Amino acid sequence: MRDATNTPVPHRLRGIAAGTVAAALAISLAPAAVAAPEQADTARTAEAGRQVSVRLKVATQPAVEVAVAPRAWPIAVVEAQGVAVDDNDLVEVVREGREVSGTRKRVRNGDTVRLVTVEKQRKTKSARVRPGVVEVPTTKLAPGRRKVVREGKPGVREIVALRTFHNGEPVRYRVVDRTLVVEPQSRRVLVGREPWSVPGTDGLNWGALANCESGGNPRAVNPAGYYGLYQFDVGTWGSVGGSGMPHHASAEEQTYRAKLLYKSRGRSPWPNCGRLL
Repeated sequence: MRDATNTPVPHRLRGIAAGTVAAALAISLAPAAVAAPEQADTARTAEAGRQVSVRLKVATQPAVEVAVAPRAWPIAVVEAQGVAVDDNDLVEVVREGREVSGTRKRVRNGDTVRLVTVEKQRKTKSARVRPGVVEVPTTKLAPGRRKVVREGKPGVREIVALRTFHNGEPVRYRVVDRTLVVEPQSRRVLVGREPWSVPGTDGLNWGALANCESGGNPRAVNPAGYYGLYQFDVGTWGSVGGSGMPHHASAEEQTYRAKLLYKSRGRSPWPNCGRLL
């Protein structure tokens, strides 16, 4: 909409003809300081018992005094002045320096009615996802030596965020959705180790455990279904990567599998002899 001078009319003014916008604002939104004291006293006397005086603060505009019906809802006060209220906007009432809510928001004399324009912007951006590193122990390299066999590739995550503005100022940023659109590919590194070595277990007394469990015999068979130096059952042997029967593997491999079992479960697989480790 444009007025007689071809100047755009603010979008928040509605219900007022273009040619009378200036006159309407001069009457209903005139700052109190502009009116003469005698005129103000006369107006208050005439309206006593029928209207109350409140201050109206619309967004970033200067506050103005308006006369309204007592106990009117604040949104009605704003709209009565031809100011449009969006569904997202906030209409607040401040009384004696404190914001009030509920039914107490019905205006009283001396209240301030504030209209806060609220804008919400939804934005989507992409973020880089760092690739991880997978270390694979191997006896094909010298102990401690490392060899990269596959370089990692970063992934991509899509992030949707909602940014809220009050009167043009940012007040809140909230992530509402995260979606992984490209999976990262881990970097794969071979790490040399001693044969049958498992970090964190090599200093334990595996000989004492084997002597207690099987008398140190790698071919020991217990009719109850336990085999070898450390008396593995077939299921547990397979869970640590063993194949075939435990007592058919070399003593070195049996010890290696026992170390792997200890690393995942501690001494619990050997309730009687585990104390000797």
